[in-house]
Amino acid sequence: MISSNRGRKMLGTPRRRGRKMLGRSVSRDSRLHAMAAAGDLQQWVKDALSAISSANDLDQLKSARIAHTGDKAPIALASRALGTLPAAERAAMGKPIGQARASVADAIAERTRVLEAERDSKVLLEEIVDITLPAQRGYRGALHPITILKNEISDFFIAQGYGIAEGPELEAEWLNFDALNMPADHPARTMQDTFFVEPLDACLVLRTHTSPVQIRTML
Repeated sequence: MISSNRGRKMLGTPRRRGRKMLGRSVSRDSRLHAMAAAGDLQQWVKDALSAISSANDLDQLKSARIAHTGDKAPIALASRALGTLPAAERAAMGKPIGQARASVADAIAERTRVLEAERDSKVLLEEIVDITLPAQRGYRGALHPITILKNEISDFFIAQGYGIAEGPELEAEWLNFDALNMPADHPARTMQDTFFVEPLDACLVLRTHTSPVQIRTML
């Protein structure tokens, strides 16, 4: 009795395991066949193309791509299930799945191109820079304090009725010396740093003082 009971238990166990293993294989294959034959694959393509065409920007397109082609998408599960099929059935089932994935990938690439072109056009319109406008340059540096003081003093005397006379830095020798009663042999000439400009017969000298401006004003 003990021996026969143990034998019946041993005989019953393999049959239950065999039914479970057979059920899993049949269930997985039936789902794969149903997806390809019953219209699930066509419905997935339709839903994916609808989501892709409805995307209004690149972020929405990215979400649609992940939802319909990601690891948890129906097409991804079907592709992984192909490995459980025999070689003969794997080729027949893999072809429609591959065609479906290719059509969706082409739609994503085309929609990406369109959305990128719209984005670039929008940037050109909203962030345009008119290169014909002059640059807004800031002031560099400032007037020397002595120059500022000189200008203030000049403005004061101009307001009193006086005038400001200016003359060139390169002056004629006659206006710089002779007109001021300083001929060539006058000792006052030796007291100044005098720079004559070539050619020397042009009789031009760098102005050594401000008196030539007075001569020019009185002439």
